[in-house]
Amino acid sequence: MITITELFNATHLVIISAGAIITLLIAAFAGKSKLPALIFSILVVLSAVVFAGMNASKDMLIFNELLKINPLSNAFAILAMLSVFITFFASYDYLEKLNINYGEYYSLLQFALLGMLIMIYANDLLTIFVGLETMSICFYILSGMMRKRMKSNESAMKYFLLGAFMTGFLLYGMSMIYGVSGTTNITKILSTFAGFKTPVFLVGVGLFLVGFFFKIGIFPFQMWIPDVYEGAPTVVSGMMAAAGKVSAVGVLVQIISILNFGDYRMLFSILATLTMLYGNIVALTQTNLKRLLAYSSIASAGYILVGLTAMDEFAARGVAFYLLAYVFMQLGAFIVVSVVEKSTEDNKDFTKVTFDDYKGLSKRNPFLAILMTIFLFSLAGIPPLAGFWGKYYIFYSAIRQNLLWLSIIAIILSVVSVYYYLKVIVFMWFHESTQENEAKEKINPFVMTSLLISLTGTLLFGFYPQLFFSFFGFIFK
Repeated sequence: MITITELFNATHLVIISAGAIITLLIAAFAGKSKLPALIFSILVVLSAVVFAGMNASKDMLIFNELLKINPLSNAFAILAMLSVFITFFASYDYLEKLNINYGEYYSLLQFALLGMLIMIYANDLLTIFVGLETMSICFYILSGMMRKRMKSNESAMKYFLLGAFMTGFLLYGMSMIYGVSGTTNITKILSTFAGFKTPVFLVGVGLFLVGFFFKIGIFPFQMWIPDVYEGAPTVVSGMMAAAGKVSAVGVLVQIISILNFGDYRMLFSILATLTMLYGNIVALTQTNLKRLLAYSSIASAGYILVGLTAMDEFAARGVAFYLLAYVFMQLGAFIVVSVVEKSTEDNKDFTKVTFDDYKGLSKRNPFLAILMTIFLFSLAGIPPLAGFWGKYYIFYSAIRQNLLWLSIIAIILSVVSVYYYLKVIVFMWFHESTQENEAKEKINPFVMTSLLISLTGTLLFGFYPQLFFSFFGFIFK
């Protein structure tokens, strides 16, 4: 039986689920204007963040032990909500520009967020599956929002087919875990993990991890990311890169931190190395900025896996901080791309995302060029921006766990990434535009808000990283 206390502790989940339904009604009755749906959606997510913050220090199981509310899960939930919150501000003008400002977009984002929160709070394998599929189905639809464009349709179809294929791995792994343990309750499974270390159980855990490695973009399950990010609406690509990673890592951190995977640390280290190597090396050859950011996202998944490999209390801090920084800098970079992006009249499937399109950006819009430079420097790990501290905490956690060789490889490959980020910056600041009478990019007030939030987070947590630990420090007691 669900009690009033349980409902109160899950108020933010109720707010998101109710808000997603009400947003559909608002969009249906508001006529052509989608502004009411946008404003309502922003208020819904903001309210949910406030209530999640109020319950941040609580630790309990609710709804017949299907969900767990604890400081760590609350932290990842707040990061996921923050990602969607910023995305709402960035979306309106972009959707209007591409004539795809449909009311259901704002509802789908909230349903996707609801799926993320269910995943993060899940204390049951089936609950994880429900949350994952709720999020994934919304992502499939959002990826194909530019329904008249071939690339968008291809990206949605590719994401759907590969996602459905990986779901099979996940479900089969869950069934094997259940077959050995006799329960789908994660708390019970983890409490007696030592007694379940049979080949069937370990294979089940491996298949379960494969499903989440796919969502994060771990090699060799990263093949969908470049094509999907390129074909999807740019603001959706940024949201999937940030919020999607936060939710998947939020599940893995809480499981791996309890399980003793010391015997398999070398396997995780190899996967992390291959992921960082693939993402950074292939990014060097890119001329399309969305694809570059996609391969950068794969490399970031490798950095995160370094933290998961060295999982302890300090590594958990590092992964959480890196994801905090990642939300601001990755979303910020995608938002700048969405502002610069324009469709050509002769080819509706092509949008301006090549390096050449950023030539002379510093002259026609210095503000955007400065923002993009800061976001790219942060992604590259240049001090004292937030991305530097995120990488520092992750790499140092690997050293603490006697994984010095893995940390050295991660640092070297992080230095490699500086090249392709600097390449974009050189195009913006040291090349003249090749197009005559090019119009200056206009920045909508909503977009400006999203950019300023991203900039503030990147700078604030870069210059004062201790703010994160003083505010979220209770998570890692």
